[in-house]
Amino acid sequence: MPNLLHLAALRDTTAQSGSGLPGYPRSAMLNEAYALWLTACGDRDMPSWADVQARHSDLVHPQSLLLSVQRDGAPDWPLDFRYELIGSRMHAILNIDYTGMTLSQVPHQRPPSLVWDHLAAAVDARAPIKGVVPYVGRSRDVGGVFHIVLPLSDDGVSVDRVLVCVDLAPPIRLQDGTPPFTQLG
Repeated sequence: MPNLLHLAALRDTTAQSGSGLPGYPRSAMLNEAYALWLTACGDRDMPSWADVQARHSDLVHPQSLLLSVQRDGAPDWPLDFRYELIGSRMHAILNIDYTGMTLSQVPHQRPPSLVWDHLAAAVDARAPIKGVVPYVGRSRDVGGVFHIVLPLSDDGVSVDRVLVCVDLAPPIRLQDGTPPFTQLG
């Protein structure tokens, strides 16, 4: 059972400061996703997807990825993650449609990668994990990716899905407005 006083304190911090994620870039969307997850937990350690889906907001949904946790993967990756749902904003910036694919099938996401490490850490900790990863894609309007990985559990014990909510950082520009490096292609 979660420490309810700790959860209440986190909710109070979120409401007062505008940022429930200390040391993390201010992001209304990521803060809302975290507050949504906390509320959906109720008196449990983790909410189920059904609990979160009932509260999934219009602000969070387009920038979300839902992945199922696969525990019977290949010998190289006994743990894997399968893309189930991809929000509309995420579809717009991804190079391909990952729906139905596993992370181990995506070369820049399979281990060793930050994406894999963040998802696996949320599964192991059974708690939200925040992170920053570089953006790999064609959009010149995206400089980086801030995300929070929210573990979900149908049985209340083992993590069977993770909800990844993403906020996109603008590209870094020099004072004259040019990027600090040239992208080829």
